[in-house]
Amino acid sequence: MNRRTLIVMAGLGVALTAILILTRVDFDRGQGLGGLHAPGLAGRLADMESLKVVHAENTVLATIERGEQGWAVAEKGGHPANFERLRSVLTALAQARRVEKKTALPEFYSRLGVDDPVSPDATGYLLELDYGGRHPADRFIIGQRAGAGMAYIRTAGEAQSWMVSADFDLSDRARDWLDREVVDLASSEVRRVVLQRAAADVLEIARKDAGDINFTPVGIPQGRELSYGSVANSIAAALANVEANDARPAAEVDGLPRAVQARYETFDGLQLSLDVREEAAIAAEEGTGGGEDDPRYWVMFSAAALEPLEAEAPAVNEDSDPGEAASSEEDGDSEEQAGSEEDDPSVAERAAQLDAKLGGWAYELPRYKSDQWFKKMDDLLKEE
Repeated sequence: MNRRTLIVMAGLGVALTAILILTRVDFDRGQGLGGLHAPGLAGRLADMESLKVVHAENTVLATIERGEQGWAVAEKGGHPANFERLRSVLTALAQARRVEKKTALPEFYSRLGVDDPVSPDATGYLLELDYGGRHPADRFIIGQRAGAGMAYIRTAGEAQSWMVSADFDLSDRARDWLDREVVDLASSEVRRVVLQRAAADVLEIARKDAGDINFTPVGIPQGRELSYGSVANSIAAALANVEANDARPAAEVDGLPRAVQARYETFDGLQLSLDVREEAAIAAEEGTGGGEDDPRYWVMFSAAALEPLEAEAPAVNEDSDPGEAASSEEDGDSEEQAGSEEDDPSVAERAAQLDAKLGGWAYELPRYKSDQWFKKMDDLLKEE
């Protein structure tokens, strides 16, 4: 191979390389690969007034609106929204980058889930972002997942669909757009629980000391005994890590018949009262734990700060000096009062926070939680 041939081949290689580079640049520019699917969206989000989530048959799952108290779901009477889900969805939209160009033919949209959600078989979600007139509304149809960290998307009104690098946290259940965290009262805090269905139908369970493992029903009939030692503990634990299945304004259930009242008291003086109302049976939403023939129970909460439980007086040894016992008792009283002064503000603050969060709302809780409030004495005892 002579020098001239080498020069020609080198020149040809440089030319081919330049053509490939230019072709790739033009292709990227033409296809938009690697770029944001919604350029400028991140800058508009600060002005967003509402997000509407629409699913199959144009069903509005949630309209999440900005209010003075934060983001709320309009369809649930303005109950606080699941802010983490909202933030996750908006972040994914703003950061989604185009990975691959997909179909622009409407007859193939359904394969990706990016068809308009008018059909009952539609699997995608239409997200409508409204800015209160500050910017034109943005509308995106989020389709199926396309693999780990990938999804299909189409801007409503445009023919072209795309595969983007994004992971959307969406749900077709309206309840998942709510802030479903209700209360978390650990059974280790609970001193006493009182359940009342009628004036003469009352069940009380209690324990004398926070170190006691099990709760004991008060007034066990003579000759009867518990089925097992911890049989009443599930009642005390019913308010631990509670997430609601649904929520609605309390005024909507205030006229329903009362099913049961429950009162939880803690050792440090917090009282949490529950007013449980019964609604006639309707088709239960998937995942609520109830059947179509089961009634729905709505719980209204109220909190208060009580006086902390007084410690029992120490036993006096007959051989000891009465003066020493009295002195010891006085010291204990002073320590308890000091502790009370430190604990009362925090208990009062906790009660105020619970009232501010839960007041004015009624919650449908999972049945394995609400079923605990319908237990009777016979349910805890061995059969006669």
